[in-house]
Amino acid sequence: MPESLADEDATPPKAASLVAAQIRKQIVMGELAEGDALPSEAEMIKLLGVSRPTLRQAFRILETEHLITVQRGSRGGGTVFRPSPRLGSRYLSDLLRYRSTTLADVLAARLMIEPAAVAQLARRRDEHAVEVLGGLVRDQRNTADDAERATLADQFHVQLVELAGNPVLTQYCKLIHYLVRGQIKALWSGRRDGDPPIPHDSTDAHSTVVELLAAGAVHAASEHWRRHLDDVHAALAQRWDLNSLLEPPQ
Repeated sequence: MPESLADEDATPPKAASLVAAQIRKQIVMGELAEGDALPSEAEMIKLLGVSRPTLRQAFRILETEHLITVQRGSRGGGTVFRPSPRLGSRYLSDLLRYRSTTLADVLAARLMIEPAAVAQLARRRDEHAVEVLGGLVRDQRNTADDAERATLADQFHVQLVELAGNPVLTQYCKLIHYLVRGQIKALWSGRRDGDPPIPHDSTDAHSTVVELLAAGAVHAASEHWRRHLDDVHAALAQRWDLNSLLEPPQ
């Protein structure tokens, strides 16, 4: 654990924030792994040099961030969680809703990210990437379940960006698909029960981009993917108002 943190000259909330920051840093840097048990409360008070109320307030901060869970009682203690991309997406999506973001805004962001990732993959002619994406296309063709096909289609889009090698854009791509699927589900739920229909069969378009990536056709692959996204967005626009504000998750 970190060096002692004296809380003299600091208000309890400030001291608790400092303690939480130290523990948070250890979690995000991998010094504390998911499932690790934190030392006992008495040990942590001694190690950190803080009061029991300050430590408990720090734990509450980390619990609200879903970085630890605390079991109360004489045999209780803290257990570490790894940072969750899904939770991060939820927080950022709440911020976007607060800023009156529309479905059209989200789709425009996808047009900025994915064709560039496709171009990067085509330049590299990465055999592993082609194999992974080709496997997803085969899975799409082999399933008769619409919901599964939609999930595989989402995975294909995210894998395109992830395989391009930029972890920041990968997280944004995951957020985009989380928001798009959530918005479609919210809009559809106002009409009838059941899952919303797939607005566009993407299997052939996905197959073509894999062929272009394998050939190293940078411009052709990027433009093909841009046209595919335009087609998907047009199909969405026929069913739903793209200028609708993002709905809270169901």
